[in-house]
Amino acid sequence: MLNNLPSEELGTSSAGQPRNVNLLQKSNTTVNATNKKSNAQQAENSTNNNKNLIFSKYLVSLMSTLNLNNSNSPSPSVSYNTQKLLNSSSNSSNSVTSNNRADQKEQQGPQVIKFRTSLRNTVYQVMKDRGWKETDSDLDWDFFWADVHWVHETFDHVYLQEHQKINHFRNHYELTRKDLLVKNVKRMIKTVEKEYGKHESQKFEFITTSYVLPQEHALFQEEFKRNPGSIWIMKPVGRAQGKGIFLINKMSQISQWKKDPRSGGMYNQNSINSNGEKSTQVEEPEAYIVQKYIENPYLIGGKKFDIRCYALVISYYPLVVYIHRNGFCRFSNFQFSMNVKDISNLYIHATNVAIQKTSPNYDGDKGCKWLLRNLKNYLLSKHEHQKVNDLFTEMEALIVRSLMSVQKVMINDKHCFELYGYDILIDENLKPWCLEVNASPSLTAETQFDYDLKHAMLNDCFDVVDFEKRYTADKTKLRAKVGGFDLVYNDGPVKHEKASYYSSYLGIPN
Repeated sequence: MLNNLPSEELGTSSAGQPRNVNLLQKSNTTVNATNKKSNAQQAENSTNNNKNLIFSKYLVSLMSTLNLNNSNSPSPSVSYNTQKLLNSSSNSSNSVTSNNRADQKEQQGPQVIKFRTSLRNTVYQVMKDRGWKETDSDLDWDFFWADVHWVHETFDHVYLQEHQKINHFRNHYELTRKDLLVKNVKRMIKTVEKEYGKHESQKFEFITTSYVLPQEHALFQEEFKRNPGSIWIMKPVGRAQGKGIFLINKMSQISQWKKDPRSGGMYNQNSINSNGEKSTQVEEPEAYIVQKYIENPYLIGGKKFDIRCYALVISYYPLVVYIHRNGFCRFSNFQFSMNVKDISNLYIHATNVAIQKTSPNYDGDKGCKWLLRNLKNYLLSKHEHQKVNDLFTEMEALIVRSLMSVQKVMINDKHCFELYGYDILIDENLKPWCLEVNASPSLTAETQFDYDLKHAMLNDCFDVVDFEKRYTADKTKLRAKVGGFDLVYNDGPVKHEKASYYSSYLGIPN
């Protein structure tokens, strides 16, 4: 490329003889020489100027690629001659370059996010409303709202580009499968007690006494004998929406669990195997978790309810957690009762919408939900402010502590984030209990109220992840508030920037 430079720029005469010309005096020398040039020399200079223009455009393009062209001062890695040449380019060169950049920018336009999903509910509508473009390509996408089956079966077998993201971590089930959540929280309790004492470990006791069946069947029997007549709730570890749930108050009722719903077989403790010997098992029943039922839930209007909160994790190492202010309460349609004859009535004991909407007195127009802020206002009208404040602070802490319990076993990945749906129940003493954590919380709207809440929450979620790169400030600093999401944990608790009447933003308007 140096051979294409004008000879005078290299410090030689047009005849190729060396010159002792100082570059800083070059401008005056060039002016004097120009007044004496012949028509032939002018033609030669015209040719050289064209070379200058071509080379200048080349350097602009090169420096643009290296992200150096935006600097007003010479880069240390660029020679003085190169910088001088760029600065002395003709006005026409600058105009052409500027026009080319404008044309390229106009052609590129705003960044359009390509998304893939099989859903046709609120999350799909939010992505369309943001101007994103749907694709059915296997891998040509920017964001994939994937189901958990794709994550389990395909994620480990594909290579994602730097910019691509999906909405699940690889082994999210460590948090969202009921039996694994219990196992991880129990381990955390032991670890904290060993390192920090019993008082600190008790803060992680936000799940009622639990046993995994069939593995811990003997332990459960012993516990049941110590508390005869107590009520326990049986939940399948891998199902959602209240499917397979039932209550028991007698060991004999556990036979319902022994029947495997997937195969119709029975757990037979007296079967004979192929060798003519007694076998302890023919078919393994579906894995269940049995938990001490909370018999004293907080009631409103005599009805039981639980709370759905949304937590967004964008990293496990370091642990970064956002919690949305706007959750909601789900109510049962029947008056709560602990009468033995009502033990099998899930319309009383289960608040899942999938169950309640089949109730004979379910109102599809009104639904069975309250905004979380409505609950907070109700509680403030019934209890001291500090007690209500402590309750919502503990709910927030419960979410963070559950995530801390799985942090060490979770596979962190820069391509992943996850939106969790936490189901929390409060008892009459205003203590919060974690019922379960959902990896795929329902985003289907039952009513307009439901749609508006979920649409706003999902839109805020995508603003946090910032696919469009709209947040152009310091990328190393996380935003404390994005829409309804508040940053509550960033490798440690996040202190609110401004003093607040509340220690938790849960249930407070945006």
